[in-house]
Amino acid sequence: MRLPHWFGETVHTYDTTLDRLPLLLPTFERRSLPRNCFSDVIVRPTAGCAEPLTVGMVSKSYVLVQHEEAIRAVSEELKRANIEPARIPVRMELSEYGTRMALRAVLPDAFAFNADDGHRMALTFECLNSVDRTVPLFAAVGWFRFICSNGLVVGTTCAKVRQRHTPSLRIDEFSSVLATGVKSAVQDRDRFQRWRSKRITRERLVAWVDGPIAKAWGPMAAARIYGIAASGYDGTPARTRVAPHARKLTDRLRVPGTAAPCEDAYELAQVLAWVAARRSDVTERLQWRSEIQGLMDELTC
Repeated sequence: MRLPHWFGETVHTYDTTLDRLPLLLPTFERRSLPRNCFSDVIVRPTAGCAEPLTVGMVSKSYVLVQHEEAIRAVSEELKRANIEPARIPVRMELSEYGTRMALRAVLPDAFAFNADDGHRMALTFECLNSVDRTVPLFAAVGWFRFICSNGLVVGTTCAKVRQRHTPSLRIDEFSSVLATGVKSAVQDRDRFQRWRSKRITRERLVAWVDGPIAKAWGPMAAARIYGIAASGYDGTPARTRVAPHARKLTDRLRVPGTAAPCEDAYELAQVLAWVAARRSDVTERLQWRSEIQGLMDELTC
């Protein structure tokens, strides 16, 4: 697996608690350009350097949201729910110059889903932000399965908000997604139970992998999904012209927490989540996660 990157920039990962994140975050400034009435530049002042680092050019209407501001909004929402930020473990990914930030915060055990396969799924809050207009302000509530470090963002009942950095941006709507998402958690757990009871035949699996999966994620990912579902092993598919399900995998790696052969929809949802989580580009990883629900609908309808 390639090292994480974001639009070509190296990504640095931090594991800490929500209350300590502000200590790790850079602060940016907006400055006018001489003789340019349409654009400003975003800069990052650096200790010991006379000139700040220029990280992006934005329009005059662009709304700069500091990473710390987004995290503070989340922390305040948690406090209103009587959850102390110091109790919330987080993983933050920060691009090389700090312009893009991705955060996953794990809510307390009271919000967890204890699946009958023995692997707990925690309710999580994820958010994205950028200061250079490359990423909108985004927040979603989803699920995270600890055994194999994959994320499953649930679908239509999952609370989420996506806002461009324009004058209409409202940070209060961004933070309120947490409360909305927690309320939907019961419905999401019910969905997992329905997936667990939905048996999937090999014929149905093959048609799904070679059809909707290959169309959405490409034949290489589809071949990996079939390989994991059938054997419990991930790997590198052969680059041949045969159908995805028929491609052999090399450099195989055991996928922890996988019940192979997968026989129900819940197990297959976890396979999708594993493959999505292995994408090295942060934006692509989150995009694939958001498509899991739709792909599961193709399988279970």
